[in-house]
Amino acid sequence: MQFKINKSKIITQNSKPYIIAEACINHGGNIKTAIKMIDEAKRAGVSAVKFQFHVLEDEMLKETPKSKNFKESLFETLKKTNLNIKEHKYLKSYCEKNKIDYLCTPFSFKSADILEKDINLKVFKVGSGELTNTPLQLYIAKKQYPMIVSTGMSSLHEVTKTITLIKKINKNLAITQCTSSYPCNPKISDIGVIKTYIKKFKIITGLSDHTDSIYTSIGAVALGARIIEKHFTLNKKQIGPDHKSSLEPDELKKLVNGCNEVFYARSEKKKIHKEEHEIIKWARESVVSTSEIRKDEILNEKNLSVKRPAPNKNEIPARDFFKILGKKATKKIKKDKKIRWNQIK
Repeated sequence: MQFKINKSKIITQNSKPYIIAEACINHGGNIKTAIKMIDEAKRAGVSAVKFQFHVLEDEMLKETPKSKNFKESLFETLKKTNLNIKEHKYLKSYCEKNKIDYLCTPFSFKSADILEKDINLKVFKVGSGELTNTPLQLYIAKKQYPMIVSTGMSSLHEVTKTITLIKKINKNLAITQCTSSYPCNPKISDIGVIKTYIKKFKIITGLSDHTDSIYTSIGAVALGARIIEKHFTLNKKQIGPDHKSSLEPDELKKLVNGCNEVFYARSEKKKIHKEEHEIIKWARESVVSTSEIRKDEILNEKNLSVKRPAPNKNEIPARDFFKILGKKATKKIKKDKKIRWNQIK
C-alpha cells in the first residue's frame, strides 16, 4: 500500500505523515500574503502548501447558495480571492525553491487543464464537493497523476462508487476522511472512518481536518492516517469563510510535532527497551526476608515479602514469590535481605 507523489517521495504506512497546509483562500487574493503563508508553512515543517484555482464561470452559477461561514455570495467571494495563472506559477516556483510541495485543487475541466498545462502541476487534490462529480473525477484520473480525494458530505456508498471508478483508471490514489463543517465539531469528525477506508480500499488514507484545534489530526495519525490536511491562516481574526477553522503558524508547528510524535510512537510490538533497563533496577522487586530465617525453617508469607530493588543474578524475583512458599532455608538468612536461589531447597 503506497501513494507515489513523485520519484523521490512515496507515502507508505511506515512513512511520516504527509502534512498539507491548506491555504485555500485565506490569502485573500493577495500574492504577498500567499508567499508569507508559504514561508510560515515551511517554518512549521509541513510537507506541502495547497491552494485553489477557480475558473468560476466553468464551475458554478452566480446564484449558487452560500453557507453561514460566507458573508458574501460564494461566487463573489471566490472572484475576489482567486489568484491568476501567473501568480500560481510564481507560487509553485517559490515552493520549489524553498523545498516544499505546491498542491492545488481544480473545480472544473478547464481549471484542471490549466493546472496541468500552464502551471505544470503533477499532483491533484480533489475537494469533497467534487466527490460525486463523476465527470471531473474521471477527467482528472485519466491524466494519470497522483490523486488525493477528500470525502466530506458523502456516504460510504458514494465514496465506494467514486473510489472504485477512479481505481479502474488510476491506481496512484489516496483518500482523506473529511467532515465539511467550518469549523467542525470534533464529535462529528468520525476519524474512526480512517480505519474503515484502510481496510476497505487498501490505499493510503488521511484526514482533511476542519476542526479549530490540532487534536483530531494527531489522533488520526494514531489510527493510521498518513496524510493530514489542515486549513492554515496567518491570523484567525481576519475576515473570511475559513479563518476560524484554520491554524495559525505556531499552532501549525505544534500540529506537525504532534503528528510526528504519535507516528514514531505507533509500534504494536511489546518489548523492553534499552532505556528501561536502568529503571528496572530500582522499580522491580525481589523476594526478601521480613524476619530472621533459621536453617531448615519453612518459607511462608509471614517470613517473606517483596520489596525493591530488583534482584541481581541468582536472587529471586517477586514474580516467583509463590513458587518458593513451602520450601526450606538451607542456611540462616538475616532480616531484610534478598533471598538467593542457593539459600532454599
